[in-house]
Amino acid sequence: MKIREVHIRHWDIVFLFSFDTDDLESILDALLWADAPDSIIQHVSENVLAGEWDEGFTFSNPSLRRTVFAASEATSGPEMMDTVVHEIIHICQHIALEDGIDPFSEKFAYLGGDISRTVSDVVCVLSCPHCSGA
Repeated sequence: MKIREVHIRHWDIVFLFSFDTDDLESILDALLWADAPDSIIQHVSENVLAGEWDEGFTFSNPSLRRTVFAASEATSGPEMMDTVVHEIIHICQHIALEDGIDPFSEKFAYLGGDISRTVSDVVCVLSCPHCSGA
């Protein structure tokens, strides 16, 4: 599993990429850091232990301005990209809701780009095994 911690617009995000069942403890630690409720922890535990590929989740705690993003191992580069984009949109929605950003605005679109840029090197490598990440 690859982990990336970023700070964007007064918001802390932990990205967990390419997780499998062996990474459950690290995922739960991240959720505890974000003060996730027991119901979320239970739900995520069940999903991670199911061992499905091409899965992801995002949990945000607006009061702490913390988000946990997780994407499982993928069956292909396009599947990894699909999961990453899907979950980044959720992160943008959570931040926009808290900060009063119009989801149809340029500010919202730039937020997605800002977040994507912070993890682009990891996503490139995971999406294309021939990519150098440069």
